[in-house]
Amino acid sequence: MRIAPIIHTRTFSCDFNSEFLVKPECFMDSDIKWARKNVLGATVEIDGLQGFRWLIADNGKYRMAGVVGFLKNICSKCQLSAEENLKSEEIFCDDKGRLVYAFIGIVIDKQRNDNYGAISLEYLWKIYLNKIYPIWKRTYQEAVLEKFTDINVEPISNTVPMQHVAVGLKKYYETNVTMDYELFVYYLCNRSNSEFSFCSNICDFNMVKQSDFNIITTSQNIITRIGRGNIVKTSSGSSSQSSDVMTSLNRTEPVQKSETKKKSFLVPLLCLMIFAVIILMLLLIMD
Repeated sequence: MRIAPIIHTRTFSCDFNSEFLVKPECFMDSDIKWARKNVLGATVEIDGLQGFRWLIADNGKYRMAGVVGFLKNICSKCQLSAEENLKSEEIFCDDKGRLVYAFIGIVIDKQRNDNYGAISLEYLWKIYLNKIYPIWKRTYQEAVLEKFTDINVEPISNTVPMQHVAVGLKKYYETNVTMDYELFVYYLCNRSNSEFSFCSNICDFNMVKQSDFNIITTSQNIITRIGRGNIVKTSSGSSSQSSDVMTSLNRTEPVQKSETKKKSFLVPLLCLMIFAVIILMLLLIMD
């Protein structure tokens, strides 16, 4: 699989690089903006994140895939050597003692790639250690530009692992630690899908509702609420039509009242004319 690493992170004393600290050397400004938009979308409400999120974004030219989370949480799920564990513990917090979060991923060059395969959490964490640990304590920030290289991966089955709920153009899956990764691998290796985005473990209702991702894993409760919201919108459309009908009926009411008034005026007039004719005939007879 032909890939280049991409990392969005801060270091010990330097804040996040708005254009990624590690990125493919051939990335144009438009590619950076596309990648940044998706990564920032996956880091919303990061302080309340339990575990981590898997992220995939595909724009037809590139497929970006990786993990978002606090470094300590990501590392805790990896099988590492004693040396790697010692290095990892040095980069969990910044110079103010705050836990550091990051996006650690790869970019696949779709136009020059013939193979797709799974990537593990350990593989991504080792990319982070390899690229960031040597520059962690630097007091200045300089972007690391990477070439695309070929790595060996095992092809996997493209079987969809679970059912989804479709609401509009979006797909929702119930979140689960194991199934989130299986979905991540499925969409990472899916050749037929293009120009899509996937993010797992979004368990804030407003974040799900406002998200631009078109494939999301979230809680069953949020999926139900999103589905109900879609039904309510449909119902409100019907109400609008009903309102239009009522308005139309109300507009005809003055015409009906006017006709009734005309009829009520004509009856006494006719009676008066008949009475006048009778009086006139009696006067003629008397003569």
